[in-house]
Amino acid sequence: MSLGKARRRLALWISMMRYGRSHNRKFAQEHLDFYRRLERDIEPRLGPLRGLRILEVGCGKMSWLTLLLHSAGARATGFDTEWVETGFKPTKYWGLWRANGLERALRTLAWDLFFARTYYRELERIAPFPLRFEGLDVRRLSVTDMDFEPESFDLIVSHEVFEHLPDIDGALEGLERMMKPEALTYLYIHSFTSISGGHHIAWKKPDTEPSETVPPWDHLRERRFPDIPSWINGWREHQYRASFDARFDVVEWIPSAREGEALLTPEIRRELSGYSEDELLTKGFIAIARRRPASTGGAGGGAAPPDRSGGD
Repeated sequence: MSLGKARRRLALWISMMRYGRSHNRKFAQEHLDFYRRLERDIEPRLGPLRGLRILEVGCGKMSWLTLLLHSAGARATGFDTEWVETGFKPTKYWGLWRANGLERALRTLAWDLFFARTYYRELERIAPFPLRFEGLDVRRLSVTDMDFEPESFDLIVSHEVFEHLPDIDGALEGLERMMKPEALTYLYIHSFTSISGGHHIAWKKPDTEPSETVPPWDHLRERRFPDIPSWINGWREHQYRASFDARFDVVEWIPSAREGEALLTPEIRRELSGYSEDELLTKGFIAIARRRPASTGGAGGGAAPPDRSGGD
């Protein structure tokens, strides 16, 4: 690594640490808000989350959504490509170093040392039920080597993960295989074309904390600030929609809140004329989709209720 690149990575680390320190408790509230929305959107379609067999794709080192679902009584499993394990254990960081590299291991160690306790304490305080870490099922896997039995899950969820996957069609094929006939997806995808879609830490809060150094939509313009925490595939919303439509029946496609309207000047709008205004201002979208009846292998009557028994 060159000296210049090393300096940029260090600057990125420092900015991430500062952001985490000032927003740690807000993360907990934002995550609980997403869980409550998921609950509100899914329960009319599948019934209570309690007892449902749920898979989270890309649970991350915090595993917050799997943790909330597990604590609410769902039979939840989360997986990620990095070494996923809650708590402070030397074997965890050694495993991360071997599997995901030294930088990832150090970033996770910093999170655990300086932020995790405050975050989970705040999540515990605001959650409507006690958090249950005991029995939490999190695993290290990728979407290309998922080894779950076919038709295992009632619901497959993710939060800001699909924009990081290199093979969307392959991922959807794998998820379809594991979904029960009446199962649903609930996948929130951060739109690459939004002002925060470049995943630069400086644009996490464009409306309340606009960056004074990184130009708005830099990732779609000059790309003067390419250093970001993780790789993104650059897919646009219409590409995701085409992939979902090719394999699933889309039940609902829900745009999230708009952001950055005050920053979309006429000059930037002309420069980015290849994108619609909705693409530039909508932060993301939720894909609620169901397997097509033809892919279940047979016709027949109404759907059986989800199996809420204890086994997989």
